[in-house]
Amino acid sequence: MNIILTSQALIFIPIVFSVLIYLFNNKFVSYIAYVAQIFLTIFSFIMWKYLIKNGVITILLGGWNKSIGIELRIDNLSMLFITMTVLIWWLVLIYSWEQKKKDYKFLFFLLFLEGSFIALLQSNDLFTLFVLIEIVTILSSILIIYKKDGKSLKSGLFYLLFNSFSMMIYLLGIILIYIKVGTLNMSQIREYILANLSSNQSVYINVSFACFIVVMSVKSAVFPVYEWLPRAHTASQTSVSTLLSGLLVKTGIYGMIRFLYVFNNNNIYEFLFLLGAFTAITGAIFAISQKDIKAMLAFSTISQIGLIVISLSTNSDIGFIGAYLHIFNHFLFKSLLFLGVGILINEYGLRRINQIKGIGRSHPLLSICMIIGILSMTGFPLQIGFLSKSMIKYSFTSNVKLLVFQFSSFLTIIAFIKFSSIFFGKPEVIKTLKKNQIFSITILTLICILAFFIELKFIPSFIRINGSDISSSMVYIIKKINLNIYSKMLIKNIIDYFIMVILGFYIYKYFIKTERRVFYKIRNYKVNYQNAILLLMLFLSVTIKIVN
Repeated sequence: MNIILTSQALIFIPIVFSVLIYLFNNKFVSYIAYVAQIFLTIFSFIMWKYLIKNGVITILLGGWNKSIGIELRIDNLSMLFITMTVLIWWLVLIYSWEQKKKDYKFLFFLLFLEGSFIALLQSNDLFTLFVLIEIVTILSSILIIYKKDGKSLKSGLFYLLFNSFSMMIYLLGIILIYIKVGTLNMSQIREYILANLSSNQSVYINVSFACFIVVMSVKSAVFPVYEWLPRAHTASQTSVSTLLSGLLVKTGIYGMIRFLYVFNNNNIYEFLFLLGAFTAITGAIFAISQKDIKAMLAFSTISQIGLIVISLSTNSDIGFIGAYLHIFNHFLFKSLLFLGVGILINEYGLRRINQIKGIGRSHPLLSICMIIGILSMTGFPLQIGFLSKSMIKYSFTSNVKLLVFQFSSFLTIIAFIKFSSIFFGKPEVIKTLKKNQIFSITILTLICILAFFIELKFIPSFIRINGSDISSSMVYIIKKINLNIYSKMLIKNIIDYFIMVILGFYIYKYFIKTERRVFYKIRNYKVNYQNAILLLMLFLSVTIKIVN
């Protein structure tokens, strides 16, 4: 099969099928949403097979000169995100099908968003990337406000306006880089920068780099530009929250990785560590303080994004692979938890953690699935979270970074001890759950279990896609993680984990459960739109100073 057509089919199949669903407005036509997913699954498999055998794919569209044309680039990072996209859309379709199969507008926006997001992942020039990020932002905003109540409308508009303002900064970065380099092609920009490393980098290049990093920080909800995420997560439907937290929030991480590679600016990495540390710790503290169960998951997403940024700040192959692993693993276990929580909210109409009781008794299968997600999130040694967190931990050469990592991980354990209270007690009402929703969460749980056994084995092939050989240090770290799982070290790691859990339980019981005033203040702290813009501009100013 022609690989160029395959790459473009990944973009246009969901878009074309979304238009057909919208035009025909027929419940039978709606089923072509599944046909689209089948095609995307097949084509994704073909792309993986081609990449592993032949390496990175670059496609120049329209026969234009590379410096002014639209170029597609598909590498290991692109395919990782494309795989996540296809998988999460499968799960969301199955999960929401009984409620949404006759909602043709929802299916239209959902599939159109999928095609647009896959196009974004293949883009290799700055302006096409800008256009597609804007399209994805608008479609996401529509899905956030789709409930059509006051809270979702307000949250959706905040998300749209704040992200749109940040994209003005992105445009400034485009202008500056074009003035200096004369192209928006990311590969050519990298070649230009590498060719001029011996001389002092232009202020134009450094300021444009700062603009891009700040915008991607907004997209990934890094503190202090995070406010849109908890608003959007708590106000939107469960299927949309799952897309936002599992995948779309990582658009910023995807862009950040791209720009770190293109601009090759070593001044940024210590600053990234500070951003990641602040994000990981404060995100976990905000999660602990929440009473709304979706808000807790939203802030824990911010905390995990902080860990990914810390991993990137090491500027090492181990750190980057650790970030890739945690991007994928967080996508799995956080989607699992959001879908599980969505089932509870939809069936019981309750959102406060202290109001949800006895899920372990009333819904044992759902509880098992969610507990696997919690164990993964908190780094239990026999779950996927342990693999990626171990890779991140071993990338550190500084005790300070290791201490921040361990502290934020401990805070995460405390947050999910609080979350786990929903499994205990006597259920007041027992309701029958929808089969399609239980099926989707069960499938996702099985994928989490399967991923634990194959992730480390796939890393060498994943690295070679981009034409790199696996380093001796990476081989050593993979062996070390395997020893932690398949040797006597496993018992020690499990004991260490449960010591952290026991310590976390007592801190929760005697300090957090009593609902001290400080947690009330943290929970009710909000940043309004005007202050969010001020924080964004201050963040930009500091970043410009750092990179120059």
